[in-house]
Amino acid sequence: MATMSFDEDALRLQIPYYLTADPARKVLLKDLDALSKGATAGYFISPISDRFQADLLQGDGWRGLQVYHFASGTIKPVRGIVLSNSCDVAPENARALPPKIIFAPIVKLSNIRARFDAAGLKNEQIEAKLKSIRSQSVTSMFYLPAENPLDEEHVALLDDLHSVPMEIHRTSSCKLFTLSMAGFYLFVFKLSIHFCRLHEGIDRTQPRQ
Repeated sequence: MATMSFDEDALRLQIPYYLTADPARKVLLKDLDALSKGATAGYFISPISDRFQADLLQGDGWRGLQVYHFASGTIKPVRGIVLSNSCDVAPENARALPPKIIFAPIVKLSNIRARFDAAGLKNEQIEAKLKSIRSQSVTSMFYLPAENPLDEEHVALLDDLHSVPMEIHRTSSCKLFTLSMAGFYLFVFKLSIHFCRLHEGIDRTQPRQ
């Protein structure tokens, strides 16, 4: 698993210009720093106060998203987190070509642990990997704590992406959670590192020897 480290300066660069004023910026930075250091509360908007339950937003969790299982040739409903940009999938933005919703499956962290165990890893190795996942240091996974509305720890698999047509999503899916402001920016930060690592260490200007 590829790993990364967070720091306050890196997180600060992700905050847009319209949130630069105090105290909003300080609060968001504090929340982001807490999440990146392993806080297990603050990822989600409380279901009681979630005014986005009818909306489709980037970073949303949904039940009933569908994936194609190549081994069996069947379609399976899963939990997933939306990677598509909120504006791109907004229903009020009419398009001649309807967009598809891109998402990553959400799986229980206990299942990941079981896979590590099946691979023959020692307990101390497994615990070290789980610690990295929980601290958001693993680039290909977005950690989601056991907090209402999730009954136990989960991870979104950012290297296992799928898409579903909008009309299928509307008839088969239901909202699971909406990320908080801090949870959302941490999610986008993880996406930018996982998919858009400009400092990849490959010189594309030189011919291969």
